[in-house]
Amino acid sequence: MTRITRRLFYLLPAFFLLLVPAANAATTQTANGNFTTSATTISVHVLNGNTVIDQSLTIFTTGDISGSLVGSDIAVITSTGSGFLAGSGTFTGTILGRSGTVGIGFAGTFSPVTGQLNLQGAFLQGTGTGQLARISGTGTIQGIFNVGGTYTFTVTFHS
Repeated sequence: MTRITRRLFYLLPAFFLLLVPAANAATTQTANGNFTTSATTISVHVLNGNTVIDQSLTIFTTGDISGSLVGSDIAVITSTGSGFLAGSGTFTGTILGRSGTVGIGFAGTFSPVTGQLNLQGAFLQGTGTGQLARISGTGTIQGIFNVGGTYTFTVTFHS
């Protein structure tokens, strides 16, 4: 092999690496803060001994996730005294300094006696706008039913 051919042989792989598109980078961080809830009962039904409560709500958040979520939830108090809750809404504000809107879903349990709330939440993929367009993540939400509490989310921004 001539000296030029040898040099091209070694440089050719580096050249092809320049043609390969860069992988999508992702940044993952933890977001913590507090929330308060304002809820309005739309209807209450008793079905097979279970109480079903339909609510509209606004959740105000402070901390790493700062803004408001407007949505709805359904709470069920079973005939045995357990409480279950599921809902969703659209969040508008900033998450770790990035602004926009994104759908958030949540579900979990609460105590009908004490109001203690333990939920899991998730950003709904494909619902984000602005700087939240490619966000994903899940988290825990704890507090008192229809009052407020704390949250911790693992947040990933995809580029």
